[in-house]
Amino acid sequence: MYKLILTLILFISASLKAQESPVSIFNNTVSASTEEISLFNSVRSVNTVQMTDMNLNDYKSKAQNGLDFMSPGSSVLNLRCERLTGLSEETAEALISYLRDLRKDDPDLLNNGSIESDVADLRNRDCRAGIMTWQIANNFNTKHVSSVVFFDAEWNVIFDTELVKMVTGVRPLENQHTEFEEDTNPNSTATIVNQRSGTMTFSYVVEGTFSDVTHYNRVRATAIVPPYITAATNDAFFNSNTTEITSERRNAGTFSPPTEPCLYFGTGGEIGNSYNGATPFSSRVYLSNTNDHFNDGTYQVSGSNGHSWSFSFDFSVSAGPVGIGITPQQNDPEFTLSPSGFSEVKVKNYVYYYLLGNTYRALFYDGGALRLNNFNILTGDASGEVGSVTVKYPMQVAYWSYLILYPYSFTGVTLTLSNVQYLRGDHLPQPTYRLTSANYNIPVGQVDTIEAKVTNNSSQVKMEGGSVSIDVSSLNGHLTLLSPATVSLGTINSSSSKTYKFIVRGASDGVVTPQVNISSAGWTWPVPPDVVVNDIFSIDTNIVVGSVGINQTSTGIPVEYSLSQNYPNPFNPVTNINFSIPKSGFVKITVYNMLGKEVHSLVKEELSAGNYKVDFNAASYPSGIYFYRIEANDFVEIRKMNLIK
Repeated sequence: MYKLILTLILFISASLKAQESPVSIFNNTVSASTEEISLFNSVRSVNTVQMTDMNLNDYKSKAQNGLDFMSPGSSVLNLRCERLTGLSEETAEALISYLRDLRKDDPDLLNNGSIESDVADLRNRDCRAGIMTWQIANNFNTKHVSSVVFFDAEWNVIFDTELVKMVTGVRPLENQHTEFEEDTNPNSTATIVNQRSGTMTFSYVVEGTFSDVTHYNRVRATAIVPPYITAATNDAFFNSNTTEITSERRNAGTFSPPTEPCLYFGTGGEIGNSYNGATPFSSRVYLSNTNDHFNDGTYQVSGSNGHSWSFSFDFSVSAGPVGIGITPQQNDPEFTLSPSGFSEVKVKNYVYYYLLGNTYRALFYDGGALRLNNFNILTGDASGEVGSVTVKYPMQVAYWSYLILYPYSFTGVTLTLSNVQYLRGDHLPQPTYRLTSANYNIPVGQVDTIEAKVTNNSSQVKMEGGSVSIDVSSLNGHLTLLSPATVSLGTINSSSSKTYKFIVRGASDGVVTPQVNISSAGWTWPVPPDVVVNDIFSIDTNIVVGSVGINQTSTGIPVEYSLSQNYPNPFNPVTNINFSIPKSGFVKITVYNMLGKEVHSLVKEELSAGNYKVDFNAASYPSGIYFYRIEANDFVEIRKMNLIK
C-alpha cells in the first residue's frame, strides 16, 4: 500500500509540473537533461503558426506501436499539440545539441556530421516543431507525457523526443556464434584440463519508431576447478565466472533509439516490474561423473552490472536423515538440487525492475560479470583418474534506455562449459624401477655398465625434475665408478620409461649389490610441486667381481686343450663350464646369442696351465639358445647351451 500511495503522489506531482518541464511515464524519478529542457524552451520562445487541418494519426500510430511492445495493454489518450512553430535557427541549434547528447555513445555518428546534416534537411523541408501532450492509460493508472515533435508538410512525425525512446520490435540476426578454448597451460596434456572458457556472440536488431540500431553482445565465460585433488581430502572447489561482457552498437542513425542492452543468464523465468512480480531464471552446474557430488557447504552467487551496483547471496547444501536440502542464507534466492543427489545444482536468479527506487537485480551491462563460487566437490572411489564439471549459461536479452527496462526478451544461445576436468591424487599410479648390469660376472679391470630404468605408470601426467644417483658406498670398493654418480632425471612422459647409465670397472674380488636413489623427482602440472618421489632400489642380481667365479679344479697338467659341455643344460639361470689348458697363456671365453652378438664375457685374463670351472649367471638374459667360445693360444672351440626360464 505504501508503494502504491507513493506512486500516485509521484504521478500527481509529475502532472502538475507538465507545463514547466518535459514529463514522461518512464522518467518520473529522473530529471530531463539540460539539452532536452533547452529544446523545449526554444520551441516555446518562437512565434506560433496556424494549426489548420492538423492530422495526428501518424503520431498516434507510432506512439501506440511503441506502447504495444513496451507496455502491452496501454493506450494513447487525449493526444493534442499545444504549440506549433516553424523550425527556427535557434530551435535547430537546440535540436543538434539534444541529438548530440542522445548520441554521445556513438562516436562515429558524432564525428561524421550526420546530425548537423539531418537537422539541415529538416529545415530545407520546411518542417514544423511542436509541443505534444498526451496520456498513457492502462488498467492501473493514467500517466501524462509531454515532448517536442517535428512534423513534415503531410503531418508525418519525423522525430519526437519521447517516441525516440520507444522500441517497436527486436529481431535476431543470423549466424550466431559460440566457441570454446581449452586451458593453454604448456605442461598440460590433452586429457587433463582444469579450465574451459567459451565465447558467445549474439547479434540482434532493435527496431525503433524512426530507425533501427544493431547490437552485438559478446560474453566470455570461464569455468575453473583446481586440477589436482589430494588423496588426504579428495575434494576441490569449482568456480565459474563471466570474465567479459561487452556490447557494441552499430548502424545507429541520427534518429535511432538510444537503447542500451542488458543481459541475464538462465532460462524459464520472466522479467518483472517489481521484485514480487519476477519469476526466477535458472542456470545449471552439475558433475558429469556420477561417482562425484557436491559436498555439504555454503556456496555463493554474485554479480555486477559494470556500472554502479552489484549483488551477492549465499546458499548452503546439506545432507540429513530425510534427504538432501538447500537452505538460502537469506530470504530471497531460490535453489534446487537434482532428485538423484548432489550431482546437479540449479542456481535461480531473480531479474526484476523496481520503478520507484530505480533498483535492478541480476541484469548485466557492458563490463558486468556473474560468478558462481566455491562449489565443493567430493570425489568418489572409482578407479578412473579423471572427473569433470559442466556449467551452462543460457543468455537472455533485455533493453535499457533512459531508465526504461523494455519488458521483452528472447532466448539467445547457451554457453556450455563442459569437460572442466580434475585429477584425483589418490589414483595416481606410482613409478616402478629396475636396476640391471650388462654383465653379472665382471673381471678385475673390466669396464661394464649398470643401468637404472625408471617407468612412469601414470597415463595422465609426466615426471620431471630431481635426480638419479648411484650409491657409491654400495659398490664396497669392488667396483670403481667411472661416470658421474648423479645424473638429472629430466622428463619422463606419461606411460613411458627412461634409462640412466653408470659406468663401472672391476677393482677387487667380491660380491656387489649396487643401489640407486631417485631424489625429489616431481610430477608435472597439474600435480602440486610438493608432491615428490624419493625412492631407493637395488640391483636385481648381485654382481661377482674378479676371479671369484673361476675355480681351478685340479693341479695336474692336462695333455690337451678342451672345452666341456656346460652343466646343467638346459639351465636357469646359472650353469658351469669346464675347460682345460696344457700351458699358460691368455684365455678368453665369450657368450653369444643366436644372432652372433656378444652378450657376456666369462673369462678374459692370463691363466696358468690347469683344469678350470667358470660359472655363467644368465639372470638378466631372456630364454633361448646361446653359444660359448674359447680362445687360448691357437685353440678355438664353440659349444651350444639352452637357457629356459
